[in-house]
Amino acid sequence: MRELPRWHLGDKDGSIASLRRSNTARSPLERQGHLHCLGVTAERQFRMRHIEAACQTWGTFLDQHVTISSVRGDEHLKTMLKALPAYRRLAGVRELEERARHIAALKTA
Repeated sequence: MRELPRWHLGDKDGSIASLRRSNTARSPLERQGHLHCLGVTAERQFRMRHIEAACQTWGTFLDQHVTISSVRGDEHLKTMLKALPAYRRLAGVRELEERARHIAALKTA
């Protein structure tokens, strides 16, 4: 992904914008690539402490991950489940965590 240098050079907002543009331009047939891009976007939003935006992106990620078999997707799900407990006091985070745990259980069944 071309946005990696932006993130590492400190252009956090530019990195997120690049990821979004990349996913918008991506073919609908590239489902795993789209899923991975959503996971990276959400993780970066979370690192920037844009918790509500990260939760929205992770919600879209979960919508797609439930129907896609992807090792990278599974890694993003694990990252999400490790990150969310720190913000459980927020109702949206609690709901997302519950949904993510449900999907993780479905994936391992």
